[in-house]
Amino acid sequence: MTERLKTVGVRLEVDLLNYIETISRLLHLDKSATLRMLLKEGVAVDRKKRALELYTSGKLSLEGAANFADLYIGDFLDLMQERGIESQVTLDMVKKGQKNLEST
Repeated sequence: MTERLKTVGVRLEVDLLNYIETISRLLHLDKSATLRMLLKEGVAVDRKKRALELYTSGKLSLEGAANFADLYIGDFLDLMQERGIESQVTLDMVKKGQKNLEST
């Protein structure tokens, strides 16, 4: 599947542009491809960070935060554990979820 690309103009600090050019040379990619790669990686990191913030502040449920982070719930729980964040999921909630699954 081919991704649709749109052109975007952006102003960058010189040191950031120098870094992009260095990575571009190291990876033998053009600057546009390098910038897209770095931006994707940065967005993935930011999504996880913000999902954790939204979950811990109560603005998103566990499922909502996992979706926001573009992760499976188990992977999101692993991320939370890595960051020392305790889940707000109780044993009672897990039991209710199991009961609902068994009744379907």
